[in-house]
Amino acid sequence: MFERTINFIIFRIACPALNTTRTQRSNWHFDTQAVDHNTNVTLTCAAGYWWQPPSLSGHPNTTKTVNCGSDGNWTPAFGDCVPISMNILRELFDIVSCS
Repeated sequence: MFERTINFIIFRIACPALNTTRTQRSNWHFDTQAVDHNTNVTLTCAAGYWWQPPSLSGHPNTTKTVNCGSDGNWTPAFGDCVPISMNILRELFDIVSCS
């Protein structure tokens, strides 16, 4: 009887560097340069900005944790932080002004 050993090679792709993904309009920053697979990175919005939509409890999400998958993509997908404004709050919570 023959005994064979099969070796598998798994190629993992590093995710794109966040500093090249971020633009001047992104309004978020991060504290690490790690882009290896299975790496979690926390993105933090600049003061006065939040991720849309807000949390289910109505509080602004100012941080988001993304993961570098073995396919070389950051998940969940992320975009830009947006300015917190009263108009957004009014739409979200049906705030009616008392006059």
